[in-house]
Amino acid sequence: MKASETTVGQFLQGETQFVVPLYQRRYSWQHGKDKDHLGQLWDDLMVLAGDGGVTTHFLGSIVLAPSPATTAGGLTRWIVVDGQQRLTTLSVLLCALRDHVAGTNGTLAEKIHEHRLVNKYATGNDRYRLLPTQEDRSSWMELVERAPAAGGEDRIGSAYRYFRTKLAEFDDPDDDTDVATLEQTVTGRLALVSISAHADDNVHRIFESLNHKGQPLTQADLLRNYLFMNLPTMGDHVYTTQWLPLQTMLDDAQLDELVWLDLVVAGDEKATQTAIYRLQQARLDHLSEEEIAAWVVRLHHRALLLRRILRPAEEPVPVLRAALDRLSRWGSTVVHPIALHVLEAHEADLVDAEEGARALRVVESFLVRRMLVGIPTNNLNRILMSLVKELGGNAPTAAAITRVLSGPRKRFPTDQQVRESVLVEPFYFSGRGPQRRFVLRYLEEDLRHGEQIDFDLAALSIEHVLPQKPSQQWLTELAAEADPDETAEEVHASVVNTLGNLTLTAYNAQLSNSDFDVKRVQLADSGLKTNRSIAEHDRWGRAEIRARSRALADQVVAIWPGPDESATAYPIEPRWRLMSQVLASVPAGRWTSYSDVAEVIGSHQVAVGARLATVTTPNAHRVLKRSGHISPEFRWPDPERTDDPRQVLLAEGVRFDEWGRAEQDQRMDAEQLMAMVAEDRD
Repeated sequence: MKASETTVGQFLQGETQFVVPLYQRRYSWQHGKDKDHLGQLWDDLMVLAGDGGVTTHFLGSIVLAPSPATTAGGLTRWIVVDGQQRLTTLSVLLCALRDHVAGTNGTLAEKIHEHRLVNKYATGNDRYRLLPTQEDRSSWMELVERAPAAGGEDRIGSAYRYFRTKLAEFDDPDDDTDVATLEQTVTGRLALVSISAHADDNVHRIFESLNHKGQPLTQADLLRNYLFMNLPTMGDHVYTTQWLPLQTMLDDAQLDELVWLDLVVAGDEKATQTAIYRLQQARLDHLSEEEIAAWVVRLHHRALLLRRILRPAEEPVPVLRAALDRLSRWGSTVVHPIALHVLEAHEADLVDAEEGARALRVVESFLVRRMLVGIPTNNLNRILMSLVKELGGNAPTAAAITRVLSGPRKRFPTDQQVRESVLVEPFYFSGRGPQRRFVLRYLEEDLRHGEQIDFDLAALSIEHVLPQKPSQQWLTELAAEADPDETAEEVHASVVNTLGNLTLTAYNAQLSNSDFDVKRVQLADSGLKTNRSIAEHDRWGRAEIRARSRALADQVVAIWPGPDESATAYPIEPRWRLMSQVLASVPAGRWTSYSDVAEVIGSHQVAVGARLATVTTPNAHRVLKRSGHISPEFRWPDPERTDDPRQVLLAEGVRFDEWGRAEQDQRMDAEQLMAMVAEDRD
C-alpha cells in the first residue's frame, strides 16, 4: 500500500472516478443534537477560514483500491475502501458552494463543477467524479446535474440543504471575497492522506480491518507522549506531581481544550483545536528540560482555573462564582479564553473580584445584545479568540474589554439598536433554547430585588402569550388593531415571536392556545412577577406586546451594558440573511408561504414578496400565497428567466389541485421552517 498526503483539491483533480462499492453502507452523515458530523466539519471550516490562511486541517485518510473495471478514454477509476462518508460530504459541500455562487460568480461555479464534480468529456456514469453506492446514486446525480428534485429529504439532500443554509448565513454582503476564500479553504487547506492499495490486495479484508478500530489518540495524548520523551531525567516527578492530577481532573475533550486555551491565552488567536499538538510542539522544541517542566506546572495551574470555568460551583469567590455561572448557563465555549484570562489576572492581583465580575458581564452583554439584534454568530469565535491578544499588556478590566469590543467590525449593538430590534426581531427564533431562557430568566431576576426562585427546579419553558396558532377569537381581537391594508394574520405574524410576547411558565401545556381571559388567571397565580404584570392587562394584542417590548428593552440596556462612544453603529437590516437560510433549507417537493417566511424573520409578507422579486434568493419559487396559489406578482429576479414557476414546482414533486392550489400537506409553516435551521426549539 502507498500513502501520500494531499489536499481535497488535488485529490479530486484529473480524469478520475471514485466508486463506492456495494458492501459500503449508504451515506449517513447528518446534523443534529445526537450526531453532528456536518456541524463539526462546518465549525472546523469556520475556524480555518478565519485564521488568516496559516494552517491546514487534517480530515483523516481515504483508502483506495484500483477498480478491476476498465474505462474508455483513459479515466482512472478507484474503489473507495474507506472514507466514503467524508468524501461524499466534501463533494456535497462543493455542490452547495457551486450553487450558492452561481448567480454572482459564474466563473467560480463553473470551476467547481468541471474540476471537482464531473469528468467533462465523459458520458454516462463515467461523467461523475464520485459514484456513490446504488441507494444514493440517483440523489447524487440529481444534485450534480441541478435537477428539479435535487436537495430532497434523503441524507444527501439534507446535507446539501444544511450547507446551503450555512453558506447563506456565512456570506457577508460587505465582503465580496469571503465565499471564494471559503472555496479555497475547502480545496486547498483541508488535508487528506490518500492510501492506495495494490491490485492484488484483498480489498474487502482491508475494509473489515479498517472498520475494527481502537480508540484514536487525542491531541493531548500526542502532546503527552512528546512531552515525556523530552523529560528524560524529570519525567517521573513531573508526571506524578503535575500531569497525572491534571489528567484526572479533566476528561479527554477538556484536556484538549486546556492545551488549546494555553495557546490562545499566550496570544495565538489563530490556534485551532485540530492543530494543538503541532503548534505546542513548535513552541516546546526550543525549551530545555527544566523549562518544559515549568510549563507543565503552569498548565496544571491553568487546569485548576479551567475546572472553575466548567464547574462554577467550585469557584471560591462568590461574585466571580456568580459571573462564571451566568456564562456557563449561556452555554458557549467561545467565552473560555477571556474567562481564563480574567481569572489569571485576578490571581495575579491585576483585577479585584468585583472588577473581574464586571469584565465578565461585558462579555455576556456582547453575546446577549448581538443575539437580541439578530447578528449572526459565525465570526464570534474569531472575535473572542483575538480579545486576549488585543488587550495587549492591559489588565482585563470591564473598561478595557468594552474598548476592544467597541472596535471596528466587532458589531457591539448600541442601546438604540437594541431598543429598535426588540420591537421587531423574532426573539423566539434567535440563538439556542438555553440562551432564550437565559435572557428571560435574568429579566425576571432583575425585577425580584433579592427574592429568589429556583429556576433549575421550576422546569420553566417559553410561552407565547399570544399563541402561535391563534383561535378565531384571538384573530377577531387582532383585526381591530389592523391597519387598512393589513389582515389579522399579518398583525399576529408581526409580534407573535417578539420578546414582548414571550415569558417563562411551567404551565405551557395547560395554557396552549387558550384565550387571554383563561391565560391571565394562570399568569396571575404565577410565582414570576413578569407573568403577574402581564395578567394585569384586560386584553393582549399588538399594542400591549409592543409596550412590554419597550419596557423590556429598557431593562436589557440596564442589565447588559453596551459599547463605549467609539463604537460604530453598523446598520441592522431586516433579516434577509435569515430568510436566505430558511429558504435554502426547504426541500424539493415542499413549499411555504410569504406570511410564514415573514413570521420567521420578523418582517411583513409584502416586504418578503418584494425582496424575492428583486434579489436572487435560494428557492424563491417555493414561496406561495398561504392558500397555495402562486402569487400573480411573482417574478424571477433574473429578467431572462421566463419559465412557469408552476411547472418548476410540479417537476420538483409539488402537487396542485384543480383550482391551482399547492397541496397543504406539502406546506412548511413558520415553526417547521425555523426547525430546519435553528439549533433547538422550546
